[in-house]
Amino acid sequence: MKVLYMSGYNDDVISHRGVLDEGANFIQKPFSHTSLNSKIRETLGG
Repeated sequence: MKVLYMSGYNDDVISHRGVLDEGANFIQKPFSHTSLNSKIRETLGG
């Protein structure tokens, strides 16, 4: 299953606390429709 994690915390905070595995798909709030669309495509592999 493909998963895209989303948080209000930046990826440095998330990765330093060991919440996500390295290479996990992550997007930080706030984000635009364009960046969300791009991250979804990246997550799905296309």
